[in-house]
Amino acid sequence: MKTLITMVILMMSTNLWAWGPTGHRVVGEVAEKYLKNKVLKKITKILDGESLARVSNWPDKIKSDPEQYSYTFSWHYTSWPAGQDHYDPHTASGSLLTSLQKQIDILRKRDSTKDEKAFAIKFIVHLMGDLHQPLHVGNGHDHGGNSCRVLFHKEEVNLHKLWDESMIDFTRLSFTELSRFVDVRAKGDISKLQSGTLLQWMTESRDLRDSVYPSDVTLSSKGKNSLPNYCDRDLNLPTEQLPKLGYGYSYKHMPVVEERLFLAGIRLAKILNESF
Repeated sequence: MKTLITMVILMMSTNLWAWGPTGHRVVGEVAEKYLKNKVLKKITKILDGESLARVSNWPDKIKSDPEQYSYTFSWHYTSWPAGQDHYDPHTASGSLLTSLQKQIDILRKRDSTKDEKAFAIKFIVHLMGDLHQPLHVGNGHDHGGNSCRVLFHKEEVNLHKLWDESMIDFTRLSFTELSRFVDVRAKGDISKLQSGTLLQWMTESRDLRDSVYPSDVTLSSKGKNSLPNYCDRDLNLPTEQLPKLGYGYSYKHMPVVEERLFLAGIRLAKILNESF
């Protein structure tokens, strides 16, 4: 019975990981460029020589061991319903904001052990990426876009995966190449881009969320909430009726993806620089 419950938890959590391997590595790679030398040396020592890019996906890899790490699965996302002016961590599903802050606090505690700091760094790197992915601040109705079926270049994917991986993978760029591409945004005032709080950065993702959804589609009534019909699991639309997305969607949204990855990286650097 315990094994069955564990399997169910794992299946429910499978699609709740932001950006995919490439995106998270980009965040880590960008961050290292903006770390102070003394901070980078301390972090490298804590991580036994591993880079931020290398450890960035560790919080996803441990989902293969749910019996030990299932308590972390809800750390990767949260919900902030449309029309709700203020974020309420007590009613939200998922604990992205509070979990990220807790790991930052652990890293900054003088009496934290080396292992505790290493664990915290790995999650801070990863969760900073999650915080900047619009669909990880979900509307509370479609599982962060996981219920939304679309066609991307004729392949069916859910909207969450499209933003996590599919658009990024379609560029066929390595994480080092994509890191250099997104870093062109460094032309602005970095300190200004780094300013703000975790809540303010999460609010940016919330504000971007609605623009992610393909428009001009029929709405499926769900009481006072309306979902696009392609997000309604009960309708189970045939494939030919799903939104057909391709180069036009990527052209519009890939710059947003790149900007969010870059912002996650430089803001991660700020947090780490201030932690040592």
